[in-house]
Amino acid sequence: MKRKIKSAGIGIILVILLTSMTGCFDAREVDDLAYPMAIGFDKGDNNLLKMTLQLALPVAIAGGSGEEAPGGGGKTSSIVTLEVPAIYSGLNMANTFISKQINLSHVKVIVFSEELAKEGIDKYITAIARGREFRPSMFVVVAIGSAEEYVRAVEPALETNPAKYYEMKLRAFDYTAFTADTRFFKFYHNIKSTSNQAYAVLASIGQFGDSSEISDEKSTFREKGREVPLEGDFIAGDMPKTGDVKAEIMGLAVFDGAKMVGVLDGAETMAHLMVRGDFKYSFSTLPDPMKDGYFVLLGIGQGRAPKRKVEMVNGVPNITVDVFLEGNIQSIQSGINYEEGENLKILEKAVAEFFEKEIMRYFDKTLEYGVDVAGFGQLMKSKFITWDEWESFDWLSRYKDSGFNVNVDVIIRRPGLMVRTVSFPDSN
Repeated sequence: MKRKIKSAGIGIILVILLTSMTGCFDAREVDDLAYPMAIGFDKGDNNLLKMTLQLALPVAIAGGSGEEAPGGGGKTSSIVTLEVPAIYSGLNMANTFISKQINLSHVKVIVFSEELAKEGIDKYITAIARGREFRPSMFVVVAIGSAEEYVRAVEPALETNPAKYYEMKLRAFDYTAFTADTRFFKFYHNIKSTSNQAYAVLASIGQFGDSSEISDEKSTFREKGREVPLEGDFIAGDMPKTGDVKAEIMGLAVFDGAKMVGVLDGAETMAHLMVRGDFKYSFSTLPDPMKDGYFVLLGIGQGRAPKRKVEMVNGVPNITVDVFLEGNIQSIQSGINYEEGENLKILEKAVAEFFEKEIMRYFDKTLEYGVDVAGFGQLMKSKFITWDEWESFDWLSRYKDSGFNVNVDVIIRRPGLMVRTVSFPDSN
């Protein structure tokens, strides 16, 4: 009896050992693969699609032997462009001249040209969603002009690893509020949704080669009735900047279904985040309420989630949004003491009115484009019992008739390292 138990135990051990030694017959070494970090799509000249791949050069990124070390200006990526009938056939073609097999598991960003986005990108989005290697966490970007030119213009100044550069750059909405979270899984859900519509980060290449060429001609400040442009009154490509970093992101491309129908500038994007409850923190410049020609600079954050309500009034959607903000004083150009008393109340009221106008301007843009990118349809959908009733209601076509009530509550909590502003002495 003991021999039988012992034999059975040995048999089990042998089975475990044999199965554990089989290994992965289809395993591929990391060194045998090529990893695109960004893929750009343009309308083809000779074929249906122009596809640009930015491939990582791992040895250069790591500073291996034979390559320039990080920070030394060495080339860390290789870019190839080819015209193809479809995405996967293009990858198949690329595998014939790239020495390593392409693996898509490290793609950080998908870039569509503005022209392609306006025609409709549904067939490309569907193909990407089916792919096993594409990660749902990669970002979706629309490039004003050419996607190829944008990808080629990406030359990180502070990062030797382009993949990390994309990750950090496209998460700038955490501290600037001039872009938004447009990861693929969110974008795909939104273009398929019956209750809200999609948006993507807007990107382009800076148009100014020298500081003497900088102009505010394309800024949106004039249509807003401002005397000078504020920091959010631009879209990507029009920012008043020069330098080694040519690639820019600012604003959003908004979609109706899978077709791009318009853009939001940086300030409208900030309002978009506030309305959705995705706003975190940003510096914001506002006109001084008590002295013309001067500005007050605040650090603005979201105090708590906004209150949103949607009701049908006489067959028309009536939308109410209450936004709660908290501010820290960063700079007071006029020297007026806004830190306490009645002046503090005046400043808080002025900031609230400023952002109420910004949010209403954002809503006007969404009505102009006829798109509910703020997702109010999610609230309306909860009022229906059956899916058939909701579909027949057709929220996306009704949104353009909406009316809005916006209330912004602002509390300024901290004055920075100065508890009281005192004007500088003037001998004149």
